[in-house]
Amino acid sequence: MTSNDHSYRPPGLSSRWRRRFTDAVDGLWIACRTQESLWVHLAFAVLVPCVAAILQVEAWQWCALILCIALVIALELLNTAIERLVKTLHPDHDAGIAEVLHMSAAAALVGATGSVFVGLIVIIPKFFEWLK
Repeated sequence: MTSNDHSYRPPGLSSRWRRRFTDAVDGLWIACRTQESLWVHLAFAVLVPCVAAILQVEAWQWCALILCIALVIALELLNTAIERLVKTLHPDHDAGIAEVLHMSAAAALVGATGSVFVGLIVIIPKFFEWLK
């Protein structure tokens, strides 16, 4: 194969990407098994699109809802990763580390709260239109 051939890939590239994807899915699975709060977010990640489909929200509203769902789950995963890392590296209580954990949890809370508001702004008017 020549370098001009568009199907050329360096050896091992696809296996590296496959491994990264597998690691990411493993991380999601670990979080699902160990974090009850993630299940709440995942439940809303299923419920909100179902409601949005019934209410026939517009494309830009779909984008807002999907971005909010992704943001909340990503923040929850980051919060979980930070908690696990900190507790593994420093199992003893430390006031400074406790503050870091509180800030990490606050980030997840802020993302979830903002997403609830976006969801309500999108869903409530569509719901009242649907009732008519």
